[in-house]
Amino acid sequence: MEQYNLTNEAIDKVSLALEETLGEWGVDARDLLKTRLALEETLLKYQEAFGAKTLFRKKCTRRLHRIRLEFSIPGEPLNPFDTGEETESEILQGLMANMGIAPVWQYRNGENLILFTPKKKRRSQMVSLALAVLLALLCGGLCRLLPEGAQAFLAQQLISPLFDRFMGLLSAIAGPMIFLSVAWGIYSIGDTATLGRIGKKMIGRFLLMSVILTLLACLVIRPFFTLEQGEGGLFDFSELFSMILDIVPGNFFTPFTEGNPLQIIFVAVLIGMAMLILGSKATVAAAFVEQSNYIVQLIMEAVSSFVPLFVFGSLLNMVLNNDFTVFLHTYKLPLAMLLGDLVVLAVYACLVCIRRRVGPKVLLEKIMPTFLIALTTASSSAAFAENMDCCEKELGIDKKIVNFGVPLGQVIFMPGVSILFLAVGFSMAEIYGVTVSPVWMAAALLIVIVLAVAAPPIPGGALTCYTILFVQLKIPMEAIAVTIALNVILEFVTTAVDLFCLQAELVELAASLDLLDLKRLRERKKPGKGKENGRC
Repeated sequence: MEQYNLTNEAIDKVSLALEETLGEWGVDARDLLKTRLALEETLLKYQEAFGAKTLFRKKCTRRLHRIRLEFSIPGEPLNPFDTGEETESEILQGLMANMGIAPVWQYRNGENLILFTPKKKRRSQMVSLALAVLLALLCGGLCRLLPEGAQAFLAQQLISPLFDRFMGLLSAIAGPMIFLSVAWGIYSIGDTATLGRIGKKMIGRFLLMSVILTLLACLVIRPFFTLEQGEGGLFDFSELFSMILDIVPGNFFTPFTEGNPLQIIFVAVLIGMAMLILGSKATVAAAFVEQSNYIVQLIMEAVSSFVPLFVFGSLLNMVLNNDFTVFLHTYKLPLAMLLGDLVVLAVYACLVCIRRRVGPKVLLEKIMPTFLIALTTASSSAAFAENMDCCEKELGIDKKIVNFGVPLGQVIFMPGVSILFLAVGFSMAEIYGVTVSPVWMAAALLIVIVLAVAAPPIPGGALTCYTILFVQLKIPMEAIAVTIALNVILEFVTTAVDLFCLQAELVELAASLDLLDLKRLRERKKPGKGKENGRC
């Protein structure tokens, strides 16, 4: 801990030193600049409130590739990020902090604590996985020259046990991770009564449209796949009713011991709602859930760093067992997913253009910058600033909706992800000959919608989702390696689709609440406006 006064000179000194340190630690230049500006503005607010003679302390740490900047300022509670507007700023801050795009404020033991977590520039996961695939093919070709006994030893005695252990670790993390993510996500929204009619209607529309869009995509992409009907091809109401009843567990422990994902989510919703209702009476339980959530997410991020190695071993095992041809049968997956995405995008574009009488070209010109950032980065956080700017200044959405809707929507409104999960489920069921029944279809629709909402927005979050998806749909875990390799490419498209749908949905929500500037929405985008704002 280093200690300084809140003078202008000390603030400049700390800011410059942090810029140099974070640069050496590999923080992205754009994140570095945002962190420095946010830090200076925060310290200046405390200087104005407490005086230049007030002491503050700073601490920089780097552990397991995670960077933490901690600042403590003694005095009365003062949240420097409180906007003071009608929308609950604490809720907004929690949402953006969970997305990794905002600092966190806490008041503890008479001190204001500020935490910045800038992210290091990440290597492209696509490049890592491409290298893993190429090395697996090369090593597999060389291993084919070995005697059959040596090949069997590598596949059965070395690679298969490692695969089983890795899958066991994922399964062990998946349940607690989804449980904590859902429970904390519900509690962190805050008291829904304080959100008023805007917050309630927004959350309701997000959930309703997720169901409608996923059902529509299911009708479009289902004919792509030839699925085994077997004896379960006929509708059986008792089986469907039994599946619905099975969502409710007999107690709070069996969902975790048996690894039942729907029951885990059901318990998480109950506990999250209970903490939400109790409010201040459940602060200890809420703190436990919050901190446990951070711990499990950190573990998951560490595990996800071994994904390229896992893919290498899995594909090498496929080559040794002559199973690599499974990749040849996955061509339907991206085609079906893209078709479902196109239908959803067309529906939303037509909905906005027809109901709000705006030209298709005008709408696309305004939405396209955000869409392209998401398409090229596969990161909703990278597109966050452009998304906020576009919704308010280009689409004419009231600031009250933009401030709450964009961060909340980027976390829970992800129709592109649910379409991807659905296409993956159908594709792997076809490849591995899984018997499909109406109950299986109902379970598939339910689980992809729930996972799209519950999936934690962190590296490796998709790993746990696919584990839960395959367990629920009785798809062999061997499909994980193929799915992960394809997911790295497909998530670029799904992120762009998610943000397109979010912007269109916020337009419709604002119009229904009479908070939409139709004149601004319908006018053409001025040339060069993006450059003036310093954005793409």
